[in-house]
Amino acid sequence: MNEILISFIITVISGAFHGLLGFGFPMIATPLLSLIGTVENAILITLLPTLSVNGASVIGGKSPFRILRKFWLLGLMVAIGSVAGTNLLVSYKSDIYELILALMILLYLNQKRLNISIKKQLEQFPISSMLFFGLLSGLVSGLVNVMIPILIIYVLELKLEKVDSIVLMNFCFFSSKIMQVLTFSWMGVFTVDKILLGLFYGIVAVTALMVGKHFNKKIDSKMFNKILQISLWAMAFMLVGEFLVKI
Repeated sequence: MNEILISFIITVISGAFHGLLGFGFPMIATPLLSLIGTVENAILITLLPTLSVNGASVIGGKSPFRILRKFWLLGLMVAIGSVAGTNLLVSYKSDIYELILALMILLYLNQKRLNISIKKQLEQFPISSMLFFGLLSGLVSGLVNVMIPILIIYVLELKLEKVDSIVLMNFCFFSSKIMQVLTFSWMGVFTVDKILLGLFYGIVAVTALMVGKHFNKKIDSKMFNKILQISLWAMAFMLVGEFLVKI
């Protein structure tokens, strides 16, 4: 099957997932696209589509500016971390990033089993915690295009409402993607062809996002979450398997 057609199908699926859950586009798209290419190429392809769905999700949130005023420092640190991660990705190409991506997915899937609790630290050191989680999320995002496991741990410990969590996470994704676009462009990696292809996939992703939002209340969330988790388990094992084959 043509690579562009495969990428189109992956974009549609990822956009619909994002619409249904409020997050998840890069987490679904990046590992799938990296299976037919490299992690770097997958990130380049998903940059503008991710930026599009994140922007649409923030704007479509309830009172988004209230959350942005409170957590602007987190978004700033994500942006700084993303520059560092993107530079590492371009300067030091390695198949290990696929393994890191798989580990990020596994971390997300096992967050409850790990029983990670940092609530006390977040309450005592709110600014320091924001700096740490922002930089770490941005660094991971720059390297493997997935920061959601780290952000989910952060927002869960803060006990944010679902709507506020979605706005905050999409704001952080948006900050990261902006810096990745600028960094890749500055380093000459983000070419005109990639931009045009990204714009096309961006339109596709936002359209799929709107469709996903339309069916958000019509699909049983438990059933969908189960399907999503099974898909993520499969992707994580495929990525680990691919890494082992390459070494």
